[in-house]
Amino acid sequence: MPSPAFRLRAGDIVTRADLVVEYGGSVQSGGIVPSNTSNSVFVFTDPAEGTQFGYVYDGFSPDGTVFHYTGAGRDGDQKLSGSNSPILTHAAKGRSLHAFSAAGVVAGSSTKLQRYIGEFILDPALPFERMPALDRGGALRTVLVFRLLPVSVIPDDIVELVGYSGVAREPHAISVPVEINSTEFFETADRLGGLAVRRESQLVDEFIAHQVGHTFSRWAINLPNERTRLLTDIYDEADHTLYEAKAMAGRSDLRMAVGQLYDYRRHVHVNDLRCSVLLPERPTADLRDLLLDAGLGLAFREQAGFALEPPRAAGQG
Repeated sequence: MPSPAFRLRAGDIVTRADLVVEYGGSVQSGGIVPSNTSNSVFVFTDPAEGTQFGYVYDGFSPDGTVFHYTGAGRDGDQKLSGSNSPILTHAAKGRSLHAFSAAGVVAGSSTKLQRYIGEFILDPALPFERMPALDRGGALRTVLVFRLLPVSVIPDDIVELVGYSGVAREPHAISVPVEINSTEFFETADRLGGLAVRRESQLVDEFIAHQVGHTFSRWAINLPNERTRLLTDIYDEADHTLYEAKAMAGRSDLRMAVGQLYDYRRHVHVNDLRCSVLLPERPTADLRDLLLDAGLGLAFREQAGFALEPPRAAGQG
């Protein structure tokens, strides 16, 4: 049976029940709804409700040429399969993609009204980005933020009503908790064996425990043009010091740490940012000179706890 012609225009107000009658779909909750009676996929955004699940990126780019839409999944890293599949496959399956935003409720009821935004296609060049967000338990994970391109120009008043996205197109760093519920930060994924990872984690835990009264976090660095994310080791918020931990104090480990810290600090914009290497033991004199010449500090485990050799501030000679 052929699909009915889509009659809605940007700004029209409907309910989900209206859509079901004419185009199929579902009146139940869920942001991504493929129709079962027409070649349509409907996506619904409601910032007032979505923020509790970390859906904080919905909205237009500043120039109105891209509509960012957060995918489905309330726990852990969002997956490309399951509920998110209809967006990813809509073009290949010959389905049109239509977006709606919450517009209040029907008078005297709890039935939600939906404002039609327009028809979109998934950006073939960059279909989605992964962004940090909280899950419903408060743990940090990554969410899929789809890049939807308008099929026709969206009126300015509709763009203003829908609002603008928090997705930045430039590299940017976001402060995140030390414990992060994500496997999607590629920098740390496969660079070490399991034993080295456990040793680094233990070293970091011991160091944090000895820094009484200090608050630690990490930096998640998004690099949109490379579709890459970096996740730093710990950051001492009181001392403005970013630490890169290594399981061993050898030359190759320190050379890697120097490169990583130089890369990170280009994107972590903190006044008087300092960078240090955290090691399980004191390195050789030549390696200590390497860190000093690089403007980096040193922290290493000793019998009574940890010794600290502060770095210079970034940019200081």
